[in-house]
Amino acid sequence: MPPASTAVLQAQIDSLGIRMDKGFDEIKDLLRSYEERMRKTEQLEAGCQPVITTQIKSVFLELGKHDGRIEKLEKQLGRVMAMYSVFIFISGALGLSIIALIWAMITGQATVVFR
Repeated sequence: MPPASTAVLQAQIDSLGIRMDKGFDEIKDLLRSYEERMRKTEQLEAGCQPVITTQIKSVFLELGKHDGRIEKLEKQLGRVMAMYSVFIFISGALGLSIIALIWAMITGQATVVFR
């Protein structure tokens, strides 16, 4: 290969430097656009934060109300269960007495008189 002149080499180095500068400028522009997008996103999030905080507070208030309702329902359910057990006892006693009456009528120990 013949020796290249320094002027040709210098021209190639200069063109390579120009291309590198363009590449670096593109990278800088890309980084700036990413930074701008990130800043916009942060600003939007900062604007939404009070709304989200308010919604979370309202959800906690509703949750407290629901807890109160659940406690009331548990108390009422306890009363209903007590009444249910009394009803079961009474209906069992009534059913047993009817069965005893039918048995007594079958065996002839009891009679029903209509006037």
